Amino acid sequence: MQGLDGRSFRLGTFVSLYNPVSYEAAAQTWKASLDNPASEGPTVSKTLSAFDNSWSVFLAVTCNDVEWPRDPDVYEQAVDEDREKFPLFGAAGANIMPCAYWQLERSEPPVPVEADGLTNVLVAQHRRDPVTPLSNGELINNKFGDRSRLLTVDGSGHGVYVLGSNECAQDVITDYLVNGIMPEADRSC
Repeated sequence: MQGLDGRSFRLGTFVSLYNPVSYEAAAQTWKASLDNPASEGPTVSKTLSAFDNSWSVFLAVTCNDVEWPRDPDVYEQAVDEDREKFPLFGAAGANIMPCAYWQLERSEPPVPVEADGLTNVLVAQHRRDPVTPLSNGELINNKFGDRSRLLTVDGSGHGVYVLGSNECAQDVITDYLVNGIMPEADRSC
């Protein structure tokens, strides 16, 4: 066992924001750190956990999604900038990740969003998604134009369907997946 360092603390906070089910545990970790700032913090086990597999899958998808800068100076500058802009979270999102040193080539190129293509794209987006901000959902919906609909959900976390609990959103997405029914216009739940 060893104490939880700053990087692990920030990573744990980041990961916990994916799903509202994790919010309480994250809050308890923050509270424990505030109540006892002189301690080494919560302890973590050096043994493998179920989280290891999820992290591996996350990295495989993320690192193969786009090209990542390999120069550590790029990340150092981003961390400095984000530390000023976002002092609470530090700059965890801007810091270097294993993707900077990823050895595998992409298995397929990114899918381009072009003028022609499918006309039945449903973009489902939480208003308070800490991983993909609402503005990103709006941008991709705008890029698709009349070929897509944006379902904006009053919720948080990084999973509107299955992980989400908004009944309206679950119904809209189920209708889309099971019956092929697209909303006539952008929709809010």
